[in-house]
Amino acid sequence: MKSNFILAICLASSLSAAAQQDRIISNWSQSQMIYNPAAVATGASDMSFFANHRSQWLSIPEMGIGMRSNFLNGEFKVKEEGLSNRNNFGVGFSILSDQTGSANLTTLSVSLPLNYTIALDRQNKLSIGMSPGFIQQASDRSSQTWENQWNGSVFDPALNVENSINGSYATMDLGTGIYFQHQINNRSSFYAGYALNHLIKPKMAWSFGGDKMYMQMVLQGGADLATRNPDFRIQPNFVFFRVANTNSLTLGATFENTIKEGSKITGINKSNCVNYGVYYRHNDAIVATFGMKVSQFRFGLSFDANTSKLNSATGGIGGAEIYFKALMNYKKFNAQSRMK
Repeated sequence: MKSNFILAICLASSLSAAAQQDRIISNWSQSQMIYNPAAVATGASDMSFFANHRSQWLSIPEMGIGMRSNFLNGEFKVKEEGLSNRNNFGVGFSILSDQTGSANLTTLSVSLPLNYTIALDRQNKLSIGMSPGFIQQASDRSSQTWENQWNGSVFDPALNVENSINGSYATMDLGTGIYFQHQINNRSSFYAGYALNHLIKPKMAWSFGGDKMYMQMVLQGGADLATRNPDFRIQPNFVFFRVANTNSLTLGATFENTIKEGSKITGINKSNCVNYGVYYRHNDAIVATFGMKVSQFRFGLSFDANTSKLNSATGGIGGAEIYFKALMNYKKFNAQSRMK
């Protein structure tokens, strides 16, 4: 029915990775630019590529069929001339492909984040960025049933489907943000960011009277902390969203053990590490993560265990993710700061 179709669209818009505001990804700390365009190319490497796949609610027959999200990000640092000049531009791309449910609700979101990073002093950096892009959504109406297809005993697919609902639409989008980094000492660092996404409140044009997206506020922060054990680090992180009257908070920590030390001066030889962590998404899930860093490559996986009322339907099985990240420099020797 038409009402059921609209309800499905609304649920998918609020819960899927890109249908409206919330890009649900448990490995967000591996790519801060997912939520904040000011964070693009703010790491120690000159460029990086990040890919992530998420499958969600596999234990729910209809939802589990197609609730999948794929992320692909790239970021590139554009340095200013002079070894003493630590300011730089950052440019990147972010592509999100999402498919949800038996109605095959698909979302394609593409953005081009760019920023400028200013070195306030030797310990502090401030980045300001923006992210123009577009969102396209489509659904397969042939898999749905409508009131005017009911012939008294069964739904007749030969009859006309609901014509007042568009099969697809596309709209422009825009986000902006700021990102701050502080070097606590020569081995530890801290970051914080603030972003506003969907500034122009794109219209979800499923019908002529389609609603507009709410603006999304994102607050993020964390640290990379050294301990007395030089081979053990603690990396607390959090991200907070506010969309209209809805809030979402995820926080926790990753623990990293170095199994092979890299070159501290030249940076030519990279370290090898193993990391594991636990995060809590308020009123939703507990997230367990595991990953490795081998030379300039990172890869890992995560699993969400439902703690919300959905637990009775999902049996505790939330989402599963796998990611891969490549960190590269334009030259083997990188004279820039190790700030992250």
